[in-house]
Amino acid sequence: MEEIIISIIEKPKIKNVILIEGLPGVGNVGKLAAEHLIDELKAVKFADIYSKYFPPQVLVDDNGVVKLVNNELYYVKHNKKIKKDLIFLVGDYQGLTPEGQYNLS
Repeated sequence: MEEIIISIIEKPKIKNVILIEGLPGVGNVGKLAAEHLIDELKAVKFADIYSKYFPPQVLVDDNGVVKLVNNELYYVKHNKKIKKDLIFLVGDYQGLTPEGQYNLS
């Protein structure tokens, strides 16, 4: 497997961007907050990130469908409420090693 595979769904035209990262950690607070903002702001998914630096696991959803662990990127264009474009990085895991965290960054 390649170290990191980025599957691009669409290439949004964004500028003046703020990145908000919400990955699992202590209590999953950042992940839950970022996922809430994605839902509330109706962010659009534009990429999936797969990596050998994530645990070799799959997740099974409520319908029994298996999914390889990954991270996802979403965007929101600026509007009356939001003065800048936003990108959200959310996912199942952080990189398992310092090298993996660095390369994923």
